Amino acid sequence: MESAELLIENANLIDGTGAAARRASVLVAGDKIQAVGAAADAQAKPTARRLDASGLTLMPGIIDGHLHSTFDNAAGHDELFYHRRPGMAAITAVRNVRNILTAGCTGFMDPDSLFDLGVDLKEAINNGVIEGPRMAVGGYALMTSVGGAAGRLMPDKGVMAYAVLLQGKDEIMAEVRRQIKIGCDWIKVHVTGSLAHRRSEGEMVTFTMDELRTICDLAHSFGVQVAGHCRGAHSIKVACEAGFDQIIHGTFMDDEALEAVVKHQAFLVPALTFQANLMEFGDAIHASPGLQDIFRREIEGSAQMLSKAYRAGVPLVCGTESGFSVTPYGDWHYRELEVFVKHLGLSPLEAIRCATQYGALALRMKDKTGTIEAGRLADMLLIDGDPVKDITVLGRREKLRMVMLGGKSIELGRVEPERGHLPEWRVHEFGNILSKDLVSRTRAGQPAGGH
Repeated sequence: MESAELLIENANLIDGTGAAARRASVLVAGDKIQAVGAAADAQAKPTARRLDASGLTLMPGIIDGHLHSTFDNAAGHDELFYHRRPGMAAITAVRNVRNILTAGCTGFMDPDSLFDLGVDLKEAINNGVIEGPRMAVGGYALMTSVGGAAGRLMPDKGVMAYAVLLQGKDEIMAEVRRQIKIGCDWIKVHVTGSLAHRRSEGEMVTFTMDELRTICDLAHSFGVQVAGHCRGAHSIKVACEAGFDQIIHGTFMDDEALEAVVKHQAFLVPALTFQANLMEFGDAIHASPGLQDIFRREIEGSAQMLSKAYRAGVPLVCGTESGFSVTPYGDWHYRELEVFVKHLGLSPLEAIRCATQYGALALRMKDKTGTIEAGRLADMLLIDGDPVKDITVLGRREKLRMVMLGGKSIELGRVEPERGHLPEWRVHEFGNILSKDLVSRTRAGQPAGGH
């Protein structure tokens, strides 16, 4: 009978707290970390299994603080609104969440899902029906008739894909209660939205302050937290003043908005990977230079203030917006760390903290996961390389030696069946999925291929 204890010895340990790496052992018993360092060596029973991790890095699993597990790498709102079916969205999500897990992502927050599927997906994982990372979920994103990211494509009321369009406080309160009833961990609100005919003005606040406070007060009374999609300084300020716990994007922040974030103790999930991928790799899928320039300006125009927020003690959480064609599942969950290092000026250890210890805030599992400490859940990665020297090693699957979730090693070598085309599921034949392999082949001057 296999021992209930595992002693991982001689590892280059990055514990996720921002502390310097050190050589240390970690003792795992059941689903938790029993001890770290000399205590692990001393407490290990003679019958404990031993794993020699010499030359390897042991660190907490990556937590992706913002992705969409049911979108199935959509190329745009047309696909999400008119080419997705509930049953097939659920079926494809099963495969996609395992792909996320085997990439080293042991937890993620899904703020809004198609057809409210995130709640059931989480329950299926938690109860062993399917295999996937830890999840925190929202239901439909709350919007007004002004719309969100899709402008005129949004209806004035009712449900569309991942969103519910609400009119007035009574409808808002009823929907918040419904989402709490079905088991949502977060209420997501599109605090800002864009209008196609006024795009040059940027995104605008689409709720009143009274409506925003109503959402927060009601959710908080049930112990549920609130996340706000905010682009622009004014939206960040009003969301924080209304009581929001999490600010998604938080771009184009100014000093007054930062002061509100600090005062109200919100955390930020910039989710810049989508923009960074299009900015840097968009040529691989023939993205327009104008679109690439828009996203370049969003990163360059926000990096300094996001870095300032981090230095002011605001937790930054790594989120990748995975689930779209430019951020396919399994390829880019490390990418936000690279963005934080390259554009925000964080050190690799600081970026790792944002993807682990701070990521646990998005999971609503603070002090339970995200760090390698005694008593925490044993959610860990073993990597052939040193991410302090090269943060991008976290995105190289061939360097991933072990993914552990709750003390259990995930099978990484299983080959999934080749996936074919689903009828009426994709809109753009142009839109090759922006996989890492496609980027590599494009850079090498090879045909793009794919589908």
